[in-house]
Amino acid sequence: MSITAPFNFVPLSDKVFFPDWAEDVSHDIPFEDGESGVIDITITAKSPIFIRHHSSDKANTSSEFCNHNGEYYIPATSVKGMVRNVLEIMSFSKMQEDSYDDDTYAVRDLSRADNFYMTQMKNEVLAGWLVEKEGKLIIENCGVPGRIRHEEIDKAFSSNNFAEAFKKNNFDAKNSEQKTAQFKYNLLDGIYKTTKVGDAYSSTTNAKYDKRRFHKYNANGTEGTLVVTGQPTPRLDTGKMGDGKGFEFVFFDKQEDLVVENDTFKNFQFAYFDDRTTEPKESKDWTFWKEKLSNGEKVPVFFQKQGKKVKHFGLSYLYKLPYTHSVKDGIPQSHNNSKADMAQTMFGYVDKKAKIALKGRVQFSHFKAVPNAQVMPQRTEILGTPRASYYPMYIKQNDDGYTTFMDTGFELAGRKRYPIHKSNKPMQTDKTGNENVGTTFKPLNQNIVFQGKVRFHNLKEAELGALLSSLTFHNTSNSFHNIGMAKSLGYGKIKVTLDTKIDIQKYMKEFEMLMMQSLEKWSNTAQLTELLSMATEQNNLKNSTLKYMSLPEFAANKRRGTDEYLRNYTALDNIKKVVVKSLVRKEDLEEVARQKELLLKKQESQQIADKLYKEFIEVKSSKNIQKMDNFISRHADYEHIDEIVQLKKELQNTQENDKHQQVNDEAQKAWDGIHEPKYVKGLQKSLASFIKKWEKKNKGSDFVLELVEKAKAELN
Repeated sequence: MSITAPFNFVPLSDKVFFPDWAEDVSHDIPFEDGESGVIDITITAKSPIFIRHHSSDKANTSSEFCNHNGEYYIPATSVKGMVRNVLEIMSFSKMQEDSYDDDTYAVRDLSRADNFYMTQMKNEVLAGWLVEKEGKLIIENCGVPGRIRHEEIDKAFSSNNFAEAFKKNNFDAKNSEQKTAQFKYNLLDGIYKTTKVGDAYSSTTNAKYDKRRFHKYNANGTEGTLVVTGQPTPRLDTGKMGDGKGFEFVFFDKQEDLVVENDTFKNFQFAYFDDRTTEPKESKDWTFWKEKLSNGEKVPVFFQKQGKKVKHFGLSYLYKLPYTHSVKDGIPQSHNNSKADMAQTMFGYVDKKAKIALKGRVQFSHFKAVPNAQVMPQRTEILGTPRASYYPMYIKQNDDGYTTFMDTGFELAGRKRYPIHKSNKPMQTDKTGNENVGTTFKPLNQNIVFQGKVRFHNLKEAELGALLSSLTFHNTSNSFHNIGMAKSLGYGKIKVTLDTKIDIQKYMKEFEMLMMQSLEKWSNTAQLTELLSMATEQNNLKNSTLKYMSLPEFAANKRRGTDEYLRNYTALDNIKKVVVKSLVRKEDLEEVARQKELLLKKQESQQIADKLYKEFIEVKSSKNIQKMDNFISRHADYEHIDEIVQLKKELQNTQENDKHQQVNDEAQKAWDGIHEPKYVKGLQKSLASFIKKWEKKNKGSDFVLELVEKAKAELN
């Protein structure tokens, strides 16, 4: 069994290219070599295509293709996003934060007894009540929970239907409602029910390793609260391990209160899809308990702690465990640089943290369909996708053991792309019997033509080349973009054709030469090879088959071992590598080398300037005259040196004034002292001493000299 997927990844590069003109971009002051113009573009659908119509009346239009009064079109934003994604790869731009959710995923992985999840959950799991007290979330720690068999619950509550409800002949595994804790509480006519149990006993099937504490109902025993959790599968009652859940829990008296920190609660909410209305939707159990919590009631939870701190918690004994690291931790540090990359420089950006923005210099129009577009019959397909927490796909792997979000230094697999399907007939998904997970839509048939424009303003030649390269995959023949919904099934395969008198080769060559200044072998990089190989038709067979695995296959592949992970697209069966055809000739390499040397010198000069400016800021804020003197003597020609000189004068004046004030205060204090009534008899002697001392110590203070003259007059 091999891992297959209708998507793959373009690996992230540690190298990010930052244009040295990014800070000079202006819509008011054009570049000397800036160019502006319009390119007419034709988009031809090579397979059925669907882009959802946006309307407030979603009930009537959610399955319709985007249109205005019946005129079909591809929105400008869709085309812009498609082209920008390719440009980010080809120009080695950053992986933008708005292109991924920086979440801390949670995992419940029962595939292997020795994997990281099961190893962690072998640590002591405690039971408690989550409740809000004085504006803080608290878990009332009730210690290790007891276990009570379904049949014992029937005895405790004089029932005969609880245990039977979950046996094979009565339990419907396809009924999601029957799987919930709420369903069980309804059978018991309510929650927070108390029961009494006898002394704990150990497992009778695996006493050596199973350390759980089991109890039977005993009317004269210890009191506790019955807590039930969801039922994933029916009970088989074979008497063997793994024959289905047949026990619930008993929570005993509270031992202590533990504060739940905000990040811990946020991780819990994300694990249970809090407030999510799209697939995967909010957990039914959390929906049930969240209302109780908001009403001031307590919620039964299971958790692990470290000292007095709650590490993590969930709604079941084997709850979803939050990973140690978030998505962002797997992205190379160079992608976190605040400088603008080429995609940002051309398409614009908004930096909310720095409160700055740049308007884009590339704008796309809507792309209108030619008249009489053929609408295909409505269809329903399952368009689900594995979450990024499925580490055999979304994290870069090797054969030395699985790497997960638990591991420091893990790397994301890269930018997600949907390879082009060779067939123009989309695939169909298997029916599950659950219509709620399907997506209904009415695609337009293949061969429909859309027409629109791209306008560019004040682009440098290399930037225009980057735009053209992104539209044509650097003029690679037999390459296709894909757009819209259901790309995983082969929908939205399109051919982009440019109608322009622009010398496309000339500008793309300028772009390539620019990239070669930073990446000498740009055309042969893994990033471009993976991109182009996915953009061309391939004979997808065996592990390169473009289809999702079934749910059992996802778990089975992890159980099989570390050799089962999603390889790079070009490493899969029957995939032919497609390499960018370089436009740079031997005679151009000398110019590339010259430009590279100029760039290095410019970067060195910039580094020196940045270092000098940093020193300037440090000296300026130091308020240290000696440091200022040193800076002035070493950098007399610095453009901002006048600021240091002026600041030095101000500091000297301030220090001089401070000295005078100190002398004045001391002299005034001495003057007041000798004139105290108790010293009146020795006033003449004191005045003489005052005059002698402050004639020498006046520090040039006019105020002190006036006091001295006053003392002389008084002495005479």
